[in-house]
Amino acid sequence: MIYSPKTIEEYILNHLESGTINTTELLNRISKRRAGTTKQAFYQALRKLKLEEVVVVRSKNVSLSHLWIHKMSDYFHAVTQNYLNSSENKEDFLVLDDGEKIAYTFNTFNNADIFWGHAFGILTKTTDYKNPVCIYNPHEWFMVAREDSEKKLFEDISKSGRSLFVLAGHNNPIDNEIKKNFDGKFAQYHTLDKALFPKENYYVNIIGEYIIEAYLDEHISQEIDVLYNKYTKIDTSVISELKMITNKKSKNRIVISKNAKKTKKIQSLFRKYFFVIKNT
Repeated sequence: MIYSPKTIEEYILNHLESGTINTTELLNRISKRRAGTTKQAFYQALRKLKLEEVVVVRSKNVSLSHLWIHKMSDYFHAVTQNYLNSSENKEDFLVLDDGEKIAYTFNTFNNADIFWGHAFGILTKTTDYKNPVCIYNPHEWFMVAREDSEKKLFEDISKSGRSLFVLAGHNNPIDNEIKKNFDGKFAQYHTLDKALFPKENYYVNIIGEYIIEAYLDEHISQEIDVLYNKYTKIDTSVISELKMITNKKSKNRIVISKNAKKTKKIQSLFRKYFFVIKNT
């Protein structure tokens, strides 16, 4: 899946993920999700993908090319081996010794979150799945502004049988609405009457013996908090405003450390809110 499709070609690939679709139905689906898509532009994009041997069109039905699927399968298999095998991966945070840390800076929330998701995904794949992944966010705004990518990260954890604990520092209506995205078993979510940590811009993830700490821009963090107090449900206005806020220029820092003692201390704060489901 392409998490944030922009071109018609990307939308076509997303919809064909589930199987063959009639061209008319495919055009209707894309038109609903991508405003301004014309019939002419759609068929032009379809012809381009056909020439590139990405799709096959037969009797007005569109399918992904099996040849292309196999090529992509081989590609992603190689990527998986190179990126998720700790002996092959060259990410600097994977070679930290206990007690060491490394910091990164970003000029927007979104840039910080893209790297954050990258590091988070690698660490959840390369650490012991028996240890729950613990997340503390003042507000779980990622599930609102970056829903596709956030859900994918969480689904990958749940599919592995690993427990996921997400703790939100507030219990506004929007904070509570997020709970519907969790199954209450392997993926659990809880909102707090009182924040676990005093600063509105502090976020922390515990993954094995690794800690990801994010210190997001204080002014932008305040704007997010104001938005959460302003609205009572997630709708297009909330999503649009939240994306606008998180795209602003800002000062953000992410610190990744490896610290067995500190991870145990933070994990202990989660125990009163969550329970572990054992695999059978």
